[in-house]
Formats: sequence, C-alpha cells, structure tokens
Amino acid sequence: MHTAQPVAAGPTAPPPPDPAVPFRILGPLEVHGDRPMPVTARRQQIVLALLLMESGRGVTLDSLVSAVWGPTPPVTARAQIQTTVSSLRGSLEGAGLGRRIEMRGARYTLDLAHGEVDLHLFDDLAAEGRSAAAESRQQAARTAFRSALALWRGDPLSGTDSPVVQARLVQLAERRFTVLEACLDAELKLGLHHDVLGEIIALAGEFPLRERPAEQLMTALYRCGRPAEALATYRRVRRTFIDELGIELSPPLRRLELAILNGSAELDRAPLPSALPFAPVTVPRSLPARVADFTGREDRLREVCGALTGSGEIPGQPENDRAGPVVVLTGGPGVGKSALAVEAAHLLAPDFPDGQLYARLPDGDPLRAVEHVLGHFLRSLGLPQTAARRPGDRTTLLRGALADRRVLLVVENVTDAAQFAGLLPVSRDGALLATGRSRAAVPEGTTVFEVTTPAVTDGVEMLTAMVGGRRVSAEPSEAIELTELCDGLPLALRIAAGRLRARPQWSLGDLTIRLRDGRRRLSELAHGELDLRDTLDDARRRLGEPARLLLTRLAALPGCEFAAWTAAPLLDTDTTTARRALAELSAVRLIVPGEDADHHRTPELVRLHSAECLAAEPAGREAAREATRRVLNGWLTLTEEAVLRLGDTPAPGPHRRQCRPMDLAAVEAVVGEPVVWFAGEQGALLAAVEQAADTGEHELCHRLAVAVCSLAAAQRAHGLWRECAAHGLESARRSGDRLGEATLLYSLGTLDEQQRRTDEARARLRGALGAFEQLGEEDWREMAAEALARLDRRIDSTVAPTVSRAGRPALSGTLPVGDRSRFGQGRFAKAAGASGPAADAARAAAGGGRTRHRPVVPDGKFPHRHRDDSMEKR
Repeated sequence: MHTAQPVAAGPTAPPPPDPAVPFRILGPLEVHGDRPMPVTARRQQIVLALLLMESGRGVTLDSLVSAVWGPTPPVTARAQIQTTVSSLRGSLEGAGLGRRIEMRGARYTLDLAHGEVDLHLFDDLAAEGRSAAAESRQQAARTAFRSALALWRGDPLSGTDSPVVQARLVQLAERRFTVLEACLDAELKLGLHHDVLGEIIALAGEFPLRERPAEQLMTALYRCGRPAEALATYRRVRRTFIDELGIELSPPLRRLELAILNGSAELDRAPLPSALPFAPVTVPRSLPARVADFTGREDRLREVCGALTGSGEIPGQPENDRAGPVVVLTGGPGVGKSALAVEAAHLLAPDFPDGQLYARLPDGDPLRAVEHVLGHFLRSLGLPQTAARRPGDRTTLLRGALADRRVLLVVENVTDAAQFAGLLPVSRDGALLATGRSRAAVPEGTTVFEVTTPAVTDGVEMLTAMVGGRRVSAEPSEAIELTELCDGLPLALRIAAGRLRARPQWSLGDLTIRLRDGRRRLSELAHGELDLRDTLDDARRRLGEPARLLLTRLAALPGCEFAAWTAAPLLDTDTTTARRALAELSAVRLIVPGEDADHHRTPELVRLHSAECLAAEPAGREAAREATRRVLNGWLTLTEEAVLRLGDTPAPGPHRRQCRPMDLAAVEAVVGEPVVWFAGEQGALLAAVEQAADTGEHELCHRLAVAVCSLAAAQRAHGLWRECAAHGLESARRSGDRLGEATLLYSLGTLDEQQRRTDEARARLRGALGAFEQLGEEDWREMAAEALARLDRRIDSTVAPTVSRAGRPALSGTLPVGDRSRFGQGRFAKAAGASGPAADAARAAAGGGRTRHRPVVPDGKFPHRHRDDSMEKR
C-alpha cells in the first residue's frame, strides 16, 4: 500500500509509476503490468475508463455503447463493444495482469483489489489526512494530503474523448480541490504562510467563486505583513459575488475582514481546531432496508433469531447448549436468503445495541473480497483504514474495535471457508449472520439453516402480500399457476409482483399466459434492478468446469428429472468425476433430490436458463447432441440387460457398437433389480424413445422401442407398450428401416390380439407377415404366421395353425412366461440385439441345453454384444 512520506509545502512533481498500482487514472490513462500496456484506441480508452470508475458495480453493454457513440450508435455498436472488451481482456493478460474483465449478469466488471488504482490510494491518503487534522496532528495531516495530491499527473483521464466519462470526472475533480483546501488549512496552521502564499493566490484566481481559497488568501497575506492586500482581496471577492451571484459573502469572511481591520491577535496564531477529535462511530447501522411485504418463514425466522441470541430451540442441538455466535443461511439462487437475513437482523437490533454492520462479499479472489468487506466495516466504524498496511491488519483492527461490543455482522455471498477467518467475531457478545449457497463453505461448529423453496400455498401467500388479496382472490387458479411457473422462488415471485404492480391493467392471467412460453419466461422475469437471469448467471459462473458443463447438457435431456447414471455419459467421463459434478450442483441447489436417491431434478427455471446457454454455443450444441446419443445408448444397454435378467431369449441383431461402453459396476448398480428398475423408469424410457425419434436417432429409437416393449409385455404395461411401439414404428418408417417397421407392426399386432382388437390385430400382423416374407426373415415370418393362426383360432376354433413351432421349450425366468402369445418372450427379442450378464443362462435355455461361455470382459467394461457373439452364429 502507498505510504505517506514527509514533503515540502507547495506542489510536488508526480511520482514515478508504482508497480503495485497497475491502473492510473489521475492523469492520462496508464496501465502498467509486467510491462506497460498502451491504450491508444478511443473505444478502448472509454471502455477501460468506465470499467475502472465503476469497478465495484460494473457497466452494462448499453451504457458502454452510449459512452462511445452517444444517442446515435451504429447498427454494429454492440458487436464492436464486445470486440473491444475482448481486445482489452487479451491485452491485460498479455501485460501480466491476468484475466480481469468478466461478464457478470448483464454487466461487464473489472476485477480489482483495493489499492490497484491510484484513485484508491488518493482516497485512503485523504481519509488519513482528515483523521489526523481532526486530532490536531497538523504535520501528519499535511504529509498525508501532500502525498495524495502528488498522485495527480494532470487532469484525470485527459485525452479520453467521451462526454459520459467527462461528466463522471466532475465529482473527482471536486474531491481533489477539497483535499487541496484541507492541505492548505493544515499548512497555514503550521505557520507555513510564506511557503504556500503563491499556491493560494493561483487557487483563488482559478476559482473566484469559492470562498475558502479567498479566506486562506486573506489569512496568508495578513500573516505575511500585507493587511492592505488582504482587505483589497476581500473587496474584490465581495464585488464578484454581488455582480455574478447577487449575494453577500458568508459570515466567516465578513468576520475575517473585521478581525483584520481591528488587528485582532487571533490572526497572529494558528486558529483552534474547528473539528472535534477523532472518535469512532459508536452505533453503526448499515443494514439495507427490510422488505416491506416480507411474509412467511416465521418458524425459520424464529430459529435464526434464537441461534444468534442464544435463545430458542435449535434443531439438532441439546436444549442446554448455547447456540454459536455464527449462523449461516444456505440455499439455492433466488430462494430468499438475503430477505430472511435482513429481516432477522432488523428484528435483532435491540439485542445488538452497539450496531449492525452489513456487507456483501464481491466476486473474485476470496481473500481479496474479505479485505474489501473489512475496509467497508472500518469505514462504517470511522476507523482510519490506512493504519492497516499489511494483509491481516484490517482483521486485527476490526477485532480490536469490536471487542466487548455487542455488534451483529451480516455478510452475504460467502463462498469459501477461508473467508470466515477474517469475519468471525471475537467478542462473545457479538455475532455473525452470513448467507451462502453451499454448506461446503461453512466451518465446523457453525449453526446452519437451509432456506428452501416455499410450497405452492406459501408462494401464493407471498404473492398475495405483494399484489394484494383482491387480485389474488379474483383469480385463484391463475395465482397458483403463476406461482408454479415461478418455481415458487421468492425472487421470481417478487419480480412477477413488481410487473403486476407496475401494470394495474394486467390480470394475473395476462402474466401467466406470458410465462407459459418457456422460451421467453426468463425474459419476462425481469423488472427494474431485479433480473432472475442475472442471478442464475452468477450461480452458473461460480461452478467448476465439469459441473457447469453438466448443468448445460442436462437441458438436452427430456424433462426435469433425470437418473444419476446419465451424468457420466453426458460428460463422457468416468463415474467418479460425474458424481463430483453432481455433488457440486447439488451443494448449490442447482439440482434437487428426485423421487429417490438415484434420481435428481433440475428446477424448471434453472433448466430454461441452461437451455439458453446451450443454444448460445454452436460448438456446445453439437457436443450436447453427442452427449444425448451416449445417454440413449445407455438406456438401450440397461434395457437390454433388464430383458436378459428377466429371462428373455437374447436374439441377434445387426452388427452395432455402443458409442460408449458402461462400467460393469454402474450397470449392476442400476439394473440389479430389473423389475423394480423398470417400474420406476417407465416414464423415462418412454421419454428416451420419444427423444430418439425427435432427434433423428432412428436406429436407436427402433432398438430401444423393441427392448422397452419386451419389458412392457412381460409386466403387462400395455399403455407403455403401445406408446413406445407407435413411436418406434413412426421412426422406422421415416428412416426406411423395413425390418424395424415390420417388427414393431408385429409388436402392435400382438398387443391388439391380447386386447381383443381383432381387426387391428389382423391388419397389422398381415402387414408384418408380408414384410417378413419380402425380407426373407423366416423366423419372424413363422412367428407372424403363428400369431395370425392363433387369432383365427380365437375366432373359429376349427382353423388349423399355419405353421407349427411345436417342440420349442418355453423359457423360465423371473416372471411367468405363459404361452408364445405373450409378446417379448423368446425370439421376438431378436430386434433388440440384447446382451448382458444374464445372457449365458438364457442362451442355454433357448439352445436346448448347450452351455455358452460369456466372452472375457477387458478392463472391467461391459461391452455391447453383436451378431458375431450370438448363439446362431456360433
């Protein structure tokens, strides 16, 4: 950090560039990293200048466009700004300053540590000087002020041609002149009137309508033995004020004139301090305003307050244990952690009479973020930050100030366990209330409360509090649907309520209709400063690369619920890495538990946001298609394995190979109990068949449909059987797969036969029989002919079978197989090309007792079997 050094009175030469201060705006714009980084292009100067001046808040793309081109930007303005930002980002990295510019929500931000801009040092030194002056330490004040003024190398950001930038520099120039005036005051009190007289004359001439330089000039002239000139100065300034402004001078200047006329002895010595000695703020109150229509969560609010005050019942703790002074609220994005924390802090104000301090940890380096918050707390307490020169000094200074004081610290956005080290209160009477998205960041021994998404009824209650009971009671069904479309998220509901309040002519149904369109729902959930997309962007940006990639590709799956095993093929990685990515997403509540431990669910709004991210990346879309194909292959592998484990005959199919083999352990974990697995995955299997058809994966669709129909037939899931067969049939027709079409016609005909749909069964079985004859598929032809004969016998018991298959033994398996009329038994599984650990026993049963040995599996993998492995080929 820059340290004030003693300097002589009067202006000083600018110091050489400080390598610890890479960005300099108190003069021409300069950037110094490992080597100087020239910024000469106009657009780059304007963009970088605005990012530096708004480093804590960021700048929107529209603001940058306006700063560069004003009210008439070109059509390509946004693209040009994006190119400029990309160029700046590369230049900063090339200068050894790292990746500094990020897109956070809708704003570009420049990641800066405190002290990396010369303006930061100027403000710190100015604050140090004011603190010293208030304590009557005039020499220390003069030293700090002169060190601050020495940082200026001319007009700030000179050469940056933008009215927007120049308008923001007015306040900055005023800060410099205020410091200069305070510096001259200190030097006059030190008796340096001869040294500073020339500088005061120049300042008073430059600013003839500022009274303070005129007062300083009169004082300096009088002490230099020039009272007549001092009085002439007064008359000139008075005349200027009357002519230009039509007003008289202020009382201090009139009293000074009278003192000079009377030769007052008060003017011969330094005046007494005009300010009280420094004292910290005794009761800081920096909490944001509470939410006016906060409702619900009474039980959780009571628990939080009880934990912070040491009273109340805390879940999971014995009643006689005193709750710890650190409470953390965790939960997903937009769930209402901030509103709950602020409400609790306001309610606890009487319990913390020495004050409440509030801050939100900025993004970027975790330890740098803590330093930023500590600096904010020190300023709130009135402490001089410049006393903290080294890392850790601010923590020590803050803890000393808070010792034996009952102060509540409220810190939001805690992401790292190390951040707690500098924030934990050392006073037994103090407390810390923090919010974060993951329990992983919480140190041991902390009281943690999970803030969950409210139930629909609670969401409707929140909506009622925000828009009024009359509007909700007039449209109760629409209120429920609106809450569901918002996923019950308090942030989304607050945005929706804000839009309804701003448009009283809208009904709840009007907004509900707009939200039903998933493609525009996130765009509709933005109002004023609140934007759900920004919140989700922020949550996504904090993820590691595997978790972020998985979240994006989950949008390619049908529906919100998904099986845990799909993570590995989506990422094309091993099971361990996939589980870590799932755990990270689960920890920050971007996925939530599903129906059981093997399933998860992506909240609908999170899924819509992931779909937007996926659509925005052309390369990502192609990778997602490959990932989807791997998942569909996984469903096929698992379904065929379940068919085999239930005792069906593994008939051969065309030579095909999986995109990605599955681990033996993964297969065993998923379909170890095939009946239970199939019962729980019927909806997902149908969705997989539909997705394969919709995405043009016709071969996968046909094979998966046949395998699913085999299981559905065995378990009499006739609805699933018909739907899967219909989708598979349509897909086979679109792709020209005649064998697949005939197979699924036979499947539907067999189902029609069982359901006594005689006409439909006859038509489909005859169509299948004709196709099998044309294709030369003798086995299938015989099965179709036998099914037709069976149908005829049901109508007329005198009709003889067309073809006899007597003598073929029935298979025994997990389920009772009945006769050959049950679709999915024996040779029909031919179209599925099934394979799996149960193949040997099933083949032995189908082959008259011949023992078959399973091929050696290399590296613990479970390969897909092909025609070359089948019983008929051997």
